[in-house]
Amino acid sequence: MRAAARHIAATTPLVVAVMLLTGCTVSIVDPAAEGDRATAPQESGSTPQTESTPRTTPREDQTDDAAEASELSAPNAAERERLTAAATITMTCPRGPLDQDGSIIRVEGACADLVIDIDAGAVIADDVDRLQLRGSGTVVFAGTIGTATVSGSANQVIWSGPTPVLEDSGSANSLGRG
Repeated sequence: MRAAARHIAATTPLVVAVMLLTGCTVSIVDPAAEGDRATAPQESGSTPQTESTPRTTPREDQTDDAAEASELSAPNAAERERLTAAATITMTCPRGPLDQDGSIIRVEGACADLVIDIDAGAVIADDVDRLQLRGSGTVVFAGTIGTATVSGSANQVIWSGPTPVLEDSGSANSLGRG
């Protein structure tokens, strides 16, 4: 137990320094306060990751209030609009993976499968049945998502529809309704 505490104490400054340099945020969650967290407002809809193994979250009940499930917060709506206006590529659902690092890509229309292998980019999509995000440092805005699998790191996925089935095996990712 002491070795683990020393390891944590030794690596914490390094992790904090990396997070500050990359512009990431971190939240520390007390598992004992899990019940309290459900009633407290969450910051930017992030999903805390406290384990290193993949985690799957079931879909929420589909009877969510339509207004709540279809709207983004004001800051996220403004960011989606800003990114849409700055898009370097606009396309319908691609047949293969998106792999243009650093690009801002607008994907119009519904997609059965959307695979994103972009580092340091942004993707603005409408409705996606299956989303795979394997890049790092990428922002994804979507309407509804059926299933989202994230394996990269420092990504942000924001949706406006009901909560999808989520699997996050990456690190420092933020997944949440906008």
